[in-house]
Parts: sequence; structure tokens; C-alpha cells
Amino acid sequence: APPSKGQVSSSLCMSSALIVQNKGGGHGELGFQLAKNLMNNEKISSITILQDDACNDSKEPFKSYASDLKSVNVVKAPLGDDLNADQMKSHLGGATFDYVWDNASKKPSVVLECSKEWGVKLHTYVSSAGIYLPGPDGPFPMPETTTVKEGAGQNLYDQAAVDAGFPYVSFRPQYIYGPKANKYDYLDWFFDRLVRELPLPIPGDGTQLVSLTNSEDVASLLAS
Repeated sequence: APPSKGQVSSSLCMSSALIVQNKGGGHGELGFQLAKNLMNNEKISSITILQDDACNDSKEPFKSYASDLKSVNVVKAPLGDDLNADQMKSHLGGATFDYVWDNASKKPSVVLECSKEWGVKLHTYVSSAGIYLPGPDGPFPMPETTTVKEGAGQNLYDQAAVDAGFPYVSFRPQYIYGPKANKYDYLDWFFDRLVRELPLPIPGDGTQLVSLTNSEDVASLLAS
């Protein structure tokens, strides 16, 4: 049933979705989990991942694309700084999209240009904590009110998106982990010591806090 007056529906009403996907790290799994989440949305007729071809297909989450994302169209292409809008549209076969999730760009990119041309209903940017400029004493974990680096590529992206004038939202996940993450070394170190009941050395006075971001949780948020 449609929402009554004063209510807002959180369901996405779309026909086509594009996820621009980076080559790995925590963001790599975010895009994977987002695609899985969108596959369960009956209002979506098609999902495309524009995948940076610098990814390692032998590592997660990319090696699980074929088995877990069977209904998703995966297009591999070089997503370097020299990519222009015409090339991006050519890689996508001339398709247009209603909703775009940019999970790859670290500065203003042709993804913004294409979204504006397509007249997207919503453009979502997956930024990162790299935009922040905390002081020596934090704040930690870093809230959204933390000072940002004015010259950071992610901040310039936000500004360019606002200037473009289309519906836009930006997320800044921190320290991403999940079942398909390919950066486990630092996490394994902590859990190895925890299960053996060994102390965890922490730099400084040991009072620092950190935000851990679960990829599946954030994916559900990005798709809502």
C-alpha cells in the first residue's frame, strides 16, 4: 500500500541499477553485498556492475561473482583517471540507469557526468573516512561532524555532485569488514590474540576507540 500522508516510503522504485565497483579492499565487498541486496528487490529489473578490471578475480569477493550474482550483468573495464564519459557509456553498451552507486571514485569523475546526463533518480557516493582530518586526540570514533580535508578528493566529489544538481547522498563508512573481505590480515591479528587470551597492544595511552563497519549492514542501508 502507498504511504499515507506524512509518511515516506523507504523502498526503491527503480528499473535499472548501476554499481561502479573498485578493485578491492573493504569497498570491494560493499559493492558485492549491495548487488546481493538489490537482487532481492522485486522493483529492480536489472543490475549492472561496472567493475574495475584491475581487480584480482582469484580473490574475494570477485571470485564469487559467478556463483552468487548470477542475475547481475558484470562489465569489466579500466576505470583509471583517463576514462571519459563517452568511454564509460560505451563500456555499458549505451544503457542508461535510474539509480547509480559510485563505489569506486576517490575524486570527481565521469560517473557524475553520466549520472547527470541520464537524469538519475538518485546518485549515491560511497566515500570513506579518508575525507576526515581528526586532531591528535580525535575525535575517535570519527563522527560525521569531524573536520574534513578541504582538498580531499572525496570532499571535491561531494561539492561537484551538489553543483550538478541531481538527487545525491554520500556515505562515509569506516574500517569495513565482512564475510567476503580480502583484507583480513589486520583483523586476523586481533582475533588470533583474543582467542588465545593474549593482551592487545594499543598505541598511545590505550583509550582510543574505533568504528567497525559491517559490509552487509551498510549494503542494506545503501539499498534502502
